[in-house]
Amino acid sequence: MQAMTEEAPIDNKRRRIAAADDSSQRIGCLTDLPSGILAHAASFLAAPSKALFAIALAEDSAVSTNERSSAIVGNQWSFLDFGEIEKDLSAKLTDDDIEKVLLCIDAVNNVKRLKLTNCVNITGVGLEPLRGSLIIEQIDLSLVVHHKSLDLELAPQISCDHVLPILDSIIASEGCLLRYVQFPLVWLTERSSSSDFHAFIGRSNQMWENRGTISCLECNINLPSGSGRNEWIDTNTLSRGYGTQDHTCYDCFKHYCYDCKIDFCLTCQTDYCEDCKKMSDCQNIIAINVEIAIECSVQNIATNINVANAM
Repeated sequence: MQAMTEEAPIDNKRRRIAAADDSSQRIGCLTDLPSGILAHAASFLAAPSKALFAIALAEDSAVSTNERSSAIVGNQWSFLDFGEIEKDLSAKLTDDDIEKVLLCIDAVNNVKRLKLTNCVNITGVGLEPLRGSLIIEQIDLSLVVHHKSLDLELAPQISCDHVLPILDSIIASEGCLLRYVQFPLVWLTERSSSSDFHAFIGRSNQMWENRGTISCLECNINLPSGSGRNEWIDTNTLSRGYGTQDHTCYDCFKHYCYDCKIDFCLTCQTDYCEDCKKMSDCQNIIAINVEIAIECSVQNIATNINVANAM
């Protein structure tokens, strides 16, 4: 009886080893793992990395990957910011990578806010899957981290030739919801009233006009309004704000006049309402107001001097 008891553990151990050997033969690579396990592992990744993970697995597999990819990426893709992954990785992404990500997550039907943070290696042709999107509300093409200067160390490759036709397909769609486009600095500095970019700004302003009257949420004045601010996107090639959007908060998309609760950040080249702006992140957001105050003070002093001399 005792001998039988001693042999049992050895037999169990052999069975466990045999089972382990069979398991290693069945699981030869990641693509052999059940979709549930892969989805759980992907849940610890940043959103862009999750999509890239699904794409990499699809390329390594000879079987249908629709079910597995869907399990990995899920369907919560209203917001996509490539700034959520390492800067070195996003800087290496190509247009082919961006296109595969957008297709993988069905961006044209899911993504409402897209930020191409640090994607300095793309020309923009990879944005093709967004063509005709009816749900996208914001596209940030600045390629820089939020609340940072638009100036990049090296000139990016992003091209009007590739991007503008895609943007045109969006703003020309009936029911378009686009509310904010942040353009790369290289487009804003190469100013010409005869350029394709300048013409696109005009079409964007027409889109805003077609939406009817929009009023300041604070004082109810019709927008756009104010000195030199009679367009939603500035077309004055001599203006500091050329190509930037007026009266619209970058974060919440609410509309205000500049006499109420919205400010222009000289660093980000964007507007922020008082509810959204972070002074610790954008120190220059008050710079424009200080400059205006100084100009007004100088004008008042000059006026008082003239009045005094007249007396």
